[in-house]
Order: sequence, then structure tokens, then C-alpha cells
Amino acid sequence: MKSFFTVLLLLGGFYVQAQDFSFGKIKKEDFAINVTKLDTAANAFVIREYGAAEVKYNKNKGLVVEFVKHVRMKILNKEAYDYANFTIPLYKSGNDREIVMEIKGASYHLEGDKIVETEMTKANVFNENSSENIALTKAAIPQVQEGTIIEYRYRTESPFIFNLNAWEFQEELPKLYSEYVTRIPEICHYKANLKGGLAVGDRKVENYNTDLHSEIGEILGSKTTYTMENIPAFQSEDYMTSSKNFRSIIFFELGRYSVPMGPTKDFSLTWENVRDKLAQDESFGGQVKRKNALKEFIDPVLQGSKDDTEKAIRLYSYFQKQIKWNNRHTIYAKNIKEAIEKRTGNSADINLGLVNALRYANLEAIPVVLSTRDNGYAGLYAPAISEFNHVIAQLKIGEETYLLDATSPYEPFGNIPMKCVNYQGRTIPLTGESDWVKLESKYPSSQSSFFYGELLENGTLKGKWITSRNGYMASRMRERLHGTNSEEEFYEKLDEENSRIKINSFKVSNRESLDKPLSEEFEIEIENFANLQNDQLTFNPYIDSKTTKNPFNLTERNYPIDFGSLIQEESYIEIKLPKGFTYPTENKLKNVSMALPERAARYIFKISNNGPDVLLIESATQLNKPLFLPEEYFDLKEFYSRIIQAQKLDVTLKKI
Repeated sequence: MKSFFTVLLLLGGFYVQAQDFSFGKIKKEDFAINVTKLDTAANAFVIREYGAAEVKYNKNKGLVVEFVKHVRMKILNKEAYDYANFTIPLYKSGNDREIVMEIKGASYHLEGDKIVETEMTKANVFNENSSENIALTKAAIPQVQEGTIIEYRYRTESPFIFNLNAWEFQEELPKLYSEYVTRIPEICHYKANLKGGLAVGDRKVENYNTDLHSEIGEILGSKTTYTMENIPAFQSEDYMTSSKNFRSIIFFELGRYSVPMGPTKDFSLTWENVRDKLAQDESFGGQVKRKNALKEFIDPVLQGSKDDTEKAIRLYSYFQKQIKWNNRHTIYAKNIKEAIEKRTGNSADINLGLVNALRYANLEAIPVVLSTRDNGYAGLYAPAISEFNHVIAQLKIGEETYLLDATSPYEPFGNIPMKCVNYQGRTIPLTGESDWVKLESKYPSSQSSFFYGELLENGTLKGKWITSRNGYMASRMRERLHGTNSEEEFYEKLDEENSRIKINSFKVSNRESLDKPLSEEFEIEIENFANLQNDQLTFNPYIDSKTTKNPFNLTERNYPIDFGSLIQEESYIEIKLPKGFTYPTENKLKNVSMALPERAARYIFKISNNGPDVLLIESATQLNKPLFLPEEYFDLKEFYSRIIQAQKLDVTLKKI
């Protein structure tokens, strides 16, 4: 990139601190600052933070981005000690890489009227490689205790001007004041995007001296200051995608670079640009195009296949079992043939290899790039390759379209793992137009439980208990089973951990048959399932599917409730009553049936007699759509509250 900037003249440069506050200037009064008006439950809070990103000219490197982050926070209790550890991610590509130019940190605590400072040393800083493209500099501030003020500041330099640093105004901790400054010469044109529910408190734009000249004169610069005060902590909760999708963050995209009377480079991408770049990339399209590259491995797999569907299922199963995913997300393969031989590879090695194999079998398959749930949504504001971190296969057979991800050994054909259910992905055909594809589960996540047994007069319940799981409930259980040395070890441990239910025997069916429900059959015994008092036996009519905690407890939730799939839980219990006991009419529980509008969620409970000495208890919870909007949050919260209250009620048997 340096060649683009040779028409610039650097007349002089210096590092500008601008509105940055002074490091180490801690006063006794700072220890009295509190955050109770903003957040009474905070474990720590940011007193002040400052960030700055400046596009500058380096005579050896061309244009670079210099970034500064300076944070001062107060630790309130032990739960927040981890905030004294911070990480600096550094991107690298080829011979270009981001570097740390300066780093320092310190802790301060009050002893009487004296402020004691402990500086961070080189021994507290170390480096590690996170992935092929990301290195990490990690640092730990020493001597942290309750009431300590900690402070750190670092400066980085990046040759990647397309990646002007984003600024996270809202994070897990409340902040009293946050300020971000950008200094951008007029030759660079960035678009600023603010996402999240909080607005910038103040935005100030002014000119600054860039110290840069072109052949026709001085190059002007625009300095923009963004500030926000009294920022509440972002409250994460169950059933959400990455918090990056919903927190208040300002980020930037480079549209073009243009020097007066000099070169112009357009960085704006269309989706067709994205498709062309990836299709031509040796690590992406190049891996898919080599039609005979995997011939020696694939021919034996396809031998004897009756139709296209059987071919596809065989190939999907082969890549699931042949290559173990190394837990690295990427859209670029290293070498798919080598991954097969070594039996391990990244997500692109596996799934681009799968696309290659499907195409070799004359099936219509193309890659789909996506961003995983923990990586945030991709492509919402502009076409960009860097936002995608995973690739899967799209397959068409006749009128049916399947999404396949062979990195998960527990998902049936056609069902992508939960990590991929993240709004939408982008198809990348080798020729033709790319398009969006919805990322969703093909099957509901379900569990059905059946119990047939008897209740003894001493309160012990014993009998046969059968569970059947489908969808993500099945894949999670298969993964748990795979994580132990044997089924015997797994259920022995389960028996030890669950002191309530004693497992006398077990049988697992369809563990390897991913297209069938995972079934478990137990002979169980539960002592003290019922309590005998005054000639009455009282018990709660649930074995394991009772809801005891509401997953929704926020006062307000401004982001969707994303379950990832439809959810169905059913329980059927048939109990033979002890001799001499009956379920009297005057003590009968009321049947329950409740639903949210348009049956978006439903709960039912039924209890009845099947003859004089047999009790039938049925219950079901259904979530009939995978995504609920924020305005539905309170209805869903109340729905779960009512389930909890209903499931607290006991069944009472009376002695005849």
C-alpha cells in the first residue's frame, strides 16, 4: 500500500495527546467517587476513558492508523478482579501486522491519607498467537484489592487503514464518562456507524493540522470528538446472540482514498466484489475448483450410492467423521487434502472440502460465508469480507435446499449447529450472483419423557423412565456422552451427581444414528418422592423437567430473545397408586392451559385418573417460534413466571 502514498510529503510529525487525561494523576477524592445512582449492583465501574484513532503518514510504511486507549476504573469487590487483566488484539496478514508502541498500567489504593501506587512491569505483559491472523498482547495489573483504582494505557500502530478502530461506549461495566476522538485527513473518506440503543451525548467536528502536503498544497484534516456520559452496563441474559449486536458501539468503514492530483483507491465493496475476491482467492475458490483433488478419498465413499440424496448424506457423514474440527473459525482453507490425511482442520478445510466433494459427485453445491453467534451479525451496514468468520455448504437436490456444516459431528444431515444460527449468511458461487440465505434450524429442539411405574406407601417412586430427544437437545446430549470414556462412566457420574434419582439400569439407542431420536431408557428409583403425613401422601408431579428459575429477569430488554430453534418439551407420567390410597375429587389440581398471542408459546398441564388406582400426569411447554422481539419480552417473562407457579403445586393422595 505504500506506493499509493508517495505523492505525500511529511513535513513533520508528533504524537498528539489532545483531550487525553493525565496518567497517574490520582487524587484522594477519586476514591470517594461512586456509581450508585447509575448502578447499585456494579462490581466495578469506569471513572473515565479516552480513545483516539489517527490516520498518519509514515515514510517507511505509508498511511497507518495510530490508536490510543486509556482507561481508569475503580474495583469495588472481588468479583471484579479480572478487570485488572486486559488484552490487546493485533491483526496480522502476510508481512503486515499491527504492533504495540507503548503500554503501561498501575494500581492505586488508599492507606490513610496516602495513595500507594504499584506499576505494571514487563513481567506482567506477555504475547500469544490466538489464530493465524490474530496475535494477543495480554497484561495484568498487580496488587488489586477491593477499593483499588486501576489504570492502563496503550498505543498501537496499524498498516490496515481500512480498519479504523471501533469504540465500545457500552460494555459490561457502567461508565461515568467515555470519549473517542478520530483524526482523519481529507484524503481518507470513512463512514461512521453507531449501533446500539444509546445515542452519543455530544459530537464535535473541527479542523486539525495533518502536517501533510500534496503536490497542490496542504492536506486538511477533520477531528471528530464523540462523548457519552453515565453509560449503564449492558445487561446480558440467556437466549441472545453476541452482545456486540446490541451494545452502543461506533465503528467505521473506509470508502475511498484519494490524493489531490494523485492516486485514488476505492475501498467500497459491492457483494459482487466480495464474491469475485473470494472466488479468485486460492484459499477459498481455489480449494473448491479443484474437482479431482479429493478423488482418491471420495470414490470409495460414493461407491454403490443409489441416488443424489444418498451421495450427499454419505459425503456429509464422511467429512463429519474423517476430519476433527480444531475449533478455529475461518473462511480460508489451508489445504483440504492435507486436512483429510491428518484428520484435523479448521472450519474452511472441512466445509470447503465438503463443497469440493459434492461438486465432484456432480451435485449442486456452493459455499456460504457467515458470522457465528458469538461473532456478531455480518453485512448489516456494508459488504465486507472481514465480518465473516465461518463457512458452510449449501446443497440443492431437486426442489430441496440444505445447509450443511460438517464441523459438528452431532448434527443430522441438513441441520446446521446452533453456533451458525445467526440471522443470515451470504452465498459465494464461483460464477453468478451471490445472495443472502437465512440461517435457521431445520428441526425443533425437543425432548419427550415417559414414566411408567408405581408409588409405594413409604413415598418411594420406582419404574421405567424413557427420554427421547431431537434437534439441538439431542446433539447436546450426544456431545456430553462423547465427552466421557464410556456410557457406564457417564451414567455412574450422573447417578452420583443426582442424589435424588437412583439409576438402577440404563440403555442408550440411536447414539450414532443422527437422523433418529436419541433415546435413553432407565430403571429408576426415587426415595422420598412423596411425603406421608396424616394419612396423606403429597408429591410434586415432576421427575426432571420442572422449571424452577425464570430465565428472564431484566427490568427491560432491548434486544431479541433468540432461542435458535422451536422448542418442545413434553412429559407423560403414569403412576400406579399405593394400595389403599386414592386421588380425591376435593384435592384435585386444576388443569392448566395458557398461551401467548397467536400461540407463540404454550403450556398445558393435565392430571386425571386412569381407573381407580392409576394417575396420569401430562405437561407440555412449546415455544412455537425461534425469535421473540423485545416488545414481547414482558409477555414471555410472565409466561415463565406462571409456569413456575403452576409447577410448585403438589398432588395429594388420601388414604381410604
